[in-house]
Amino acid sequence: MAVTVTPLILLALILGLGIAGYGGYDYVQQSDAVDDAVAVETTVVGTDISRSDGRRFYYRISVEHTYEYQGREYTSKQVFPGSTRPIYTVRSDAQRSIEPYEPNETATAYVTPDNPSGAFLKRQTVFAPFRFIGFGSLLALLTALHAIGARNPGQNVGISQTTGREPTRYDTVFGFNRDTLSRVSKRLMLFTPAVFFVSLVTIVVLLLNSEESSIQVSVADPVGFAFLAALLSGLGFVFGLTLYGIWSFTEYRRLRERIPDPRPPSPFRHPSRLVTIMYSRDELNAYGRRVKLTGFVFTLIVFLIGVVGFVLVTAS
Repeated sequence: MAVTVTPLILLALILGLGIAGYGGYDYVQQSDAVDDAVAVETTVVGTDISRSDGRRFYYRISVEHTYEYQGREYTSKQVFPGSTRPIYTVRSDAQRSIEPYEPNETATAYVTPDNPSGAFLKRQTVFAPFRFIGFGSLLALLTALHAIGARNPGQNVGISQTTGREPTRYDTVFGFNRDTLSRVSKRLMLFTPAVFFVSLVTIVVLLLNSEESSIQVSVADPVGFAFLAALLSGLGFVFGLTLYGIWSFTEYRRLRERIPDPRPPSPFRHPSRLVTIMYSRDELNAYGRRVKLTGFVFTLIVFLIGVVGFVLVTAS
Protein backbone atom coordinates (compact mmCIF):
# COMPACT_ATOMS: atom_id res chain seq x y z
CA MET A 1 0.00 0.00 0.00
CA ALA A 2 1.54 3.26 -1.15
CA VAL A 3 1.38 6.27 1.15
CA THR A 4 1.58 9.79 -0.25
CA VAL A 5 3.17 12.39 2.02
CA THR A 6 3.28 16.05 1.00
CA PRO A 7 4.00 19.13 3.14
CA LEU A 8 0.28 19.99 3.09
CA ILE A 9 -0.76 16.50 4.21
CA LEU A 10 1.88 16.51 6.95
CA LEU A 11 0.79 19.95 8.15
CA ALA A 12 -2.90 18.95 8.20
CA LEU A 13 -2.09 15.75 10.10
CA ILE A 14 -0.02 17.59 12.72
CA LEU A 15 -2.69 20.27 13.03
CA GLY A 16 -5.47 17.71 13.50
CA LEU A 17 -3.54 15.72 16.09
CA GLY A 18 -2.55 18.92 17.87
CA ILE A 19 -6.14 20.17 18.10
CA ALA A 20 -7.39 16.80 19.32
CA GLY A 21 -4.51 16.56 21.78
CA TYR A 22 -5.29 20.00 23.18
CA GLY A 23 -8.91 19.02 23.75
CA GLY A 24 -7.91 15.77 25.41
CA TYR A 25 -5.34 17.49 27.62
CA ASP A 26 -7.85 20.13 28.71
CA TYR A 27 -10.44 17.50 29.60
CA VAL A 28 -7.88 15.59 31.68
CA GLN A 29 -6.98 18.85 33.43
CA GLN A 30 -10.66 19.45 34.14
CA SER A 31 -11.11 15.97 35.59
CA ASP A 32 -8.01 16.30 37.79
CA ALA A 33 -9.15 19.73 39.00
CA VAL A 34 -12.59 18.39 39.95
CA ASP A 35 -11.00 15.49 41.86
CA ASP A 36 -8.23 17.45 43.62
CA ALA A 37 -9.92 20.80 44.31
CA VAL A 38 -10.19 22.24 47.82
CA ALA A 39 -13.31 24.24 48.75
CA VAL A 40 -12.78 27.84 49.93
CA GLU A 41 -15.08 30.79 50.58
CA THR A 42 -15.08 33.45 47.88
CA THR A 43 -16.72 36.85 47.42
CA VAL A 44 -18.40 37.62 44.11
CA VAL A 45 -17.25 40.92 42.58
CA GLY A 46 -19.32 40.89 39.40
CA THR A 47 -20.74 38.79 36.58
CA ASP A 48 -20.55 39.21 32.82
CA ILE A 49 -22.10 37.71 29.69
CA SER A 50 -20.14 38.45 26.52
CA ARG A 51 -21.47 37.94 23.01
CA SER A 52 -19.30 36.97 20.08
CA ASP A 53 -19.02 39.14 17.00
CA GLY A 54 -20.16 38.04 13.56
CA ARG A 55 -23.33 36.65 12.05
CA ARG A 56 -23.27 33.43 14.08
CA PHE A 57 -23.12 34.64 17.64
CA TYR A 58 -22.90 32.79 20.92
CA TYR A 59 -22.44 33.73 24.57
CA ARG A 60 -19.73 33.17 27.16
CA ILE A 61 -19.94 33.80 30.89
CA SER A 62 -17.51 34.91 33.57
CA VAL A 63 -17.85 35.59 37.29
CA GLU A 64 -15.14 37.67 38.94
CA HIS A 65 -14.57 36.60 42.55
CA THR A 66 -11.87 37.03 45.20
CA TYR A 67 -10.73 34.51 47.78
CA GLU A 68 -7.87 33.62 50.10
CA TYR A 69 -5.82 30.45 49.89
CA GLN A 70 -2.89 29.65 52.19
CA GLY A 71 -2.69 33.26 53.36
CA ARG A 72 -2.66 34.88 49.91
CA GLU A 73 -5.51 36.69 48.15
CA TYR A 74 -6.43 35.75 44.59
CA THR A 75 -8.90 36.90 41.95
CA SER A 76 -10.38 34.58 39.35
CA LYS A 77 -13.04 34.83 36.66
CA GLN A 78 -13.49 31.12 36.08
CA VAL A 79 -16.86 29.43 36.49
CA PHE A 80 -15.79 25.98 35.30
CA PRO A 81 -12.40 24.23 35.50
CA GLY A 82 -10.05 24.06 32.53
CA SER A 83 -9.01 26.59 29.92
CA THR A 84 -11.83 25.84 27.45
CA ARG A 85 -14.94 27.75 28.45
CA PRO A 86 -18.39 26.51 27.43
CA ILE A 87 -20.45 28.50 24.97
CA TYR A 88 -24.20 29.11 25.00
CA THR A 89 -26.38 29.53 21.94
CA VAL A 90 -29.22 31.06 23.97
CA ARG A 91 -28.67 34.04 26.28
CA SER A 92 -31.18 32.79 28.85
CA ASP A 93 -29.10 29.63 29.31
CA ALA A 94 -26.00 31.73 29.97
CA GLN A 95 -27.96 33.90 32.40
CA ARG A 96 -29.20 30.82 34.23
CA SER A 97 -25.63 29.59 34.80
CA ILE A 98 -24.54 32.78 36.60
CA GLU A 99 -27.87 33.46 38.30
CA PRO A 100 -26.77 32.06 41.71
CA TYR A 101 -23.86 34.51 41.91
CA GLU A 102 -24.77 38.02 43.04
CA PRO A 103 -22.17 40.81 43.52
CA ASN A 104 -20.91 41.23 47.10
CA GLU A 105 -22.36 37.84 48.08
CA THR A 106 -20.25 34.92 49.28
CA ALA A 107 -20.08 31.59 47.47
CA THR A 108 -17.98 28.44 47.41
CA ALA A 109 -14.99 28.25 45.09
CA TYR A 110 -12.71 25.32 44.38
CA VAL A 111 -8.94 25.68 44.28
CA THR A 112 -6.38 23.21 42.98
CA PRO A 113 -3.06 23.32 44.90
CA ASP A 114 -0.97 23.46 41.70
CA ASN A 115 -2.99 26.40 40.29
CA PRO A 116 -4.27 28.49 43.20
CA SER A 117 -5.03 31.53 41.02
CA GLY A 118 -7.54 29.64 38.86
CA ALA A 119 -10.32 28.85 41.33
CA PHE A 120 -13.64 27.88 39.76
CA LEU A 121 -17.20 27.97 41.06
CA LYS A 122 -18.84 24.85 39.59
CA ARG A 123 -17.23 21.53 40.44
CA GLN A 124 -18.01 19.74 37.19
CA THR A 125 -16.45 19.09 33.80
CA VAL A 126 -17.86 20.65 30.64
CA PHE A 127 -18.47 19.42 27.11
CA ALA A 128 -16.36 22.12 25.43
CA PRO A 129 -13.07 20.15 25.03
CA PHE A 130 -14.86 17.49 23.00
CA ARG A 131 -15.38 20.03 20.21
CA PHE A 132 -11.60 20.17 19.78
CA ILE A 133 -11.25 16.40 20.16
CA GLY A 134 -13.92 15.75 17.53
CA PHE A 135 -12.73 18.34 15.00
CA GLY A 136 -9.05 17.46 15.36
CA SER A 137 -9.70 13.72 15.15
CA LEU A 138 -11.85 14.15 12.05
CA LEU A 139 -9.21 16.30 10.36
CA ALA A 140 -6.46 13.79 11.17
CA LEU A 141 -8.61 10.84 10.03
CA LEU A 142 -9.56 12.41 6.69
CA THR A 143 -5.96 13.45 6.07
CA ALA A 144 -4.68 9.94 6.84
CA LEU A 145 -7.29 8.35 4.55
CA HIS A 146 -6.34 10.77 1.79
CA ALA A 147 -2.65 9.95 2.25
CA ILE A 148 -3.13 6.18 1.92
CA GLY A 149 -5.76 6.37 -0.83
CA ALA A 150 -5.10 5.53 -4.45
CA ARG A 151 -3.96 8.54 -6.46
CA ASN A 152 -6.46 8.27 -9.31
CA PRO A 153 -9.67 6.59 -8.13
CA GLY A 154 -12.66 7.70 -10.18
CA GLN A 155 -10.43 8.38 -13.19
CA ASN A 156 -9.71 6.23 -16.23
CA VAL A 157 -12.70 4.04 -15.39
CA GLY A 158 -14.39 2.96 -18.59
CA ILE A 159 -18.19 2.78 -18.69
CA SER A 160 -19.60 0.38 -21.23
CA GLN A 161 -22.29 1.69 -23.54
CA THR A 162 -23.38 -1.75 -24.75
CA THR A 163 -26.85 -3.04 -24.03
CA GLY A 164 -25.31 -5.91 -22.10
CA ARG A 165 -24.01 -3.43 -19.58
CA GLU A 166 -27.17 -1.38 -19.18
CA PRO A 167 -28.12 -1.01 -15.50
CA THR A 168 -30.80 -3.42 -14.33
CA ARG A 169 -31.26 -2.31 -10.70
CA TYR A 170 -32.90 0.61 -8.92
CA ASP A 171 -35.51 1.46 -11.57
CA THR A 172 -37.62 2.26 -8.51
CA VAL A 173 -36.56 3.34 -5.02
CA PHE A 174 -38.87 2.49 -2.11
CA GLY A 175 -41.57 1.83 -4.69
CA PHE A 176 -41.22 5.27 -6.31
CA ASN A 177 -39.95 5.99 -9.79
CA ARG A 178 -36.32 7.08 -9.49
CA ASP A 179 -36.87 10.17 -11.65
CA THR A 180 -39.79 11.24 -9.46
CA LEU A 181 -37.66 10.78 -6.34
CA SER A 182 -34.90 12.95 -7.83
CA ARG A 183 -37.36 15.66 -8.84
CA VAL A 184 -39.09 15.77 -5.43
CA SER A 185 -35.80 15.88 -3.52
CA LYS A 186 -34.45 18.76 -5.62
CA ARG A 187 -37.65 20.77 -5.19
CA LEU A 188 -37.53 20.26 -1.43
CA MET A 189 -33.92 21.47 -1.34
CA LEU A 190 -34.89 24.59 -3.32
CA PHE A 191 -38.18 25.40 -1.57
CA THR A 192 -37.38 24.78 2.10
CA PRO A 193 -34.41 27.22 2.40
CA ALA A 194 -36.66 30.01 1.07
CA VAL A 195 -39.32 29.20 3.68
CA PHE A 196 -36.64 29.04 6.38
CA PHE A 197 -35.25 32.46 5.42
CA VAL A 198 -38.70 34.09 5.30
CA SER A 199 -39.55 32.55 8.70
CA LEU A 200 -36.38 33.93 10.29
CA VAL A 201 -37.01 37.40 8.87
CA THR A 202 -40.58 37.25 10.18
CA ILE A 203 -39.38 36.25 13.65
CA VAL A 204 -36.87 39.11 13.78
CA VAL A 205 -39.45 41.68 12.62
CA LEU A 206 -42.05 40.47 15.14
CA LEU A 207 -39.56 40.51 18.01
CA LEU A 208 -38.30 43.99 17.13
CA ASN A 209 -41.85 45.31 17.03
CA SER A 210 -42.79 43.68 20.31
CA GLU A 211 -43.16 46.06 23.25
CA GLU A 212 -42.29 43.38 25.82
CA SER A 213 -38.69 42.51 26.69
CA SER A 214 -39.58 38.81 26.80
CA ILE A 215 -42.55 37.00 25.34
CA GLN A 216 -44.17 33.62 25.84
CA VAL A 217 -44.30 31.78 22.54
CA SER A 218 -47.08 29.41 21.50
CA VAL A 219 -47.96 27.87 18.16
CA ALA A 220 -51.10 30.03 17.96
CA ASP A 221 -49.03 33.25 18.10
CA PRO A 222 -47.40 34.72 14.96
CA VAL A 223 -43.92 34.27 16.46
CA GLY A 224 -44.66 30.69 17.46
CA PHE A 225 -46.05 29.92 14.01
CA ALA A 226 -42.93 31.41 12.40
CA PHE A 227 -40.72 29.30 14.69
CA LEU A 228 -42.69 26.20 13.71
CA ALA A 229 -42.37 27.07 10.01
CA ALA A 230 -38.60 27.53 10.40
CA LEU A 231 -38.29 24.19 12.20
CA LEU A 232 -40.37 22.30 9.65
CA SER A 233 -38.53 23.87 6.73
CA GLY A 234 -35.18 22.91 8.28
CA LEU A 235 -36.35 19.33 8.75
CA GLY A 236 -37.76 19.39 5.22
CA PHE A 237 -34.37 20.40 3.83
CA VAL A 238 -32.62 17.55 5.65
CA PHE A 239 -35.32 15.16 4.41
CA GLY A 240 -34.93 16.38 0.82
CA LEU A 241 -31.15 16.12 1.08
CA THR A 242 -31.47 12.57 2.40
CA LEU A 243 -33.79 11.59 -0.46
CA TYR A 244 -31.33 13.06 -2.94
CA GLY A 245 -28.46 11.22 -1.26
CA ILE A 246 -30.34 7.92 -1.59
CA TRP A 247 -31.11 8.64 -5.25
CA SER A 248 -27.51 9.65 -5.92
CA PHE A 249 -26.22 6.45 -4.32
CA THR A 250 -28.50 4.34 -6.54
CA GLU A 251 -27.27 6.32 -9.56
CA TYR A 252 -23.71 5.48 -8.51
CA ARG A 253 -24.65 1.79 -8.33
CA ARG A 254 -26.21 1.94 -11.80
CA LEU A 255 -23.07 3.54 -13.22
CA ARG A 256 -20.95 0.94 -11.47
CA GLU A 257 -22.87 -1.86 -13.21
CA ARG A 258 -21.68 -0.48 -16.54
CA ILE A 259 -17.98 -0.64 -15.65
CA PRO A 260 -16.26 -3.56 -17.43
CA ASP A 261 -14.66 -6.28 -15.33
CA PRO A 262 -12.44 -6.18 -13.38
CA ARG A 263 -14.13 -3.34 -11.52
CA PRO A 264 -12.15 -1.13 -9.12
CA PRO A 265 -12.91 -1.40 -5.38
CA SER A 266 -16.03 0.43 -4.26
CA PRO A 267 -15.15 3.83 -2.72
CA PHE A 268 -17.97 3.43 -0.22
CA ARG A 269 -16.36 0.25 1.11
CA HIS A 270 -12.85 1.73 1.06
CA PRO A 271 -12.96 5.13 2.83
CA SER A 272 -9.45 6.07 1.68
CA ARG A 273 -10.59 5.96 -1.96
CA LEU A 274 -13.73 7.96 -1.18
CA VAL A 275 -11.80 10.69 0.64
CA THR A 276 -9.25 10.92 -2.18
CA ILE A 277 -12.02 11.31 -4.77
CA MET A 278 -13.71 14.00 -2.66
CA TYR A 279 -10.38 15.85 -2.34
CA SER A 280 -9.60 15.49 -6.05
CA ARG A 281 -9.56 18.54 -8.33
CA ASP A 282 -8.51 16.53 -11.36
CA GLU A 283 -10.76 15.63 -14.26
CA LEU A 284 -13.23 12.95 -13.20
CA ASN A 285 -15.49 10.94 -15.46
CA ALA A 286 -19.22 10.43 -14.85
CA TYR A 287 -18.55 7.65 -12.35
CA GLY A 288 -16.01 9.70 -10.37
CA ARG A 289 -18.21 12.80 -10.35
CA ARG A 290 -21.17 10.78 -9.05
CA VAL A 291 -19.04 9.26 -6.27
CA LYS A 292 -17.76 12.71 -5.29
CA LEU A 293 -21.23 14.28 -5.24
CA THR A 294 -22.73 11.38 -3.28
CA GLY A 295 -19.93 11.54 -0.74
CA PHE A 296 -20.42 15.28 -0.25
CA VAL A 297 -24.19 14.87 0.16
CA PHE A 298 -23.83 12.29 2.92
CA THR A 299 -21.05 14.34 4.54
CA LEU A 300 -23.40 17.34 4.61
CA ILE A 301 -26.17 15.22 6.14
CA VAL A 302 -23.84 14.04 8.91
CA PHE A 303 -22.67 17.63 9.47
CA LEU A 304 -26.24 18.93 9.80
CA ILE A 305 -27.12 16.15 12.23
CA GLY A 306 -23.99 17.04 14.21
CA VAL A 307 -25.00 20.72 14.31
CA VAL A 308 -28.45 19.81 15.63
CA GLY A 309 -26.92 17.50 18.22
CA PHE A 310 -24.44 20.18 19.30
CA VAL A 311 -27.21 22.75 19.72
CA LEU A 312 -29.29 20.32 21.75
CA VAL A 313 -26.34 19.42 24.01
CA THR A 314 -25.24 23.02 24.60
CA ALA A 315 -28.81 24.17 25.16
CA SER A 316 -29.53 21.46 27.72
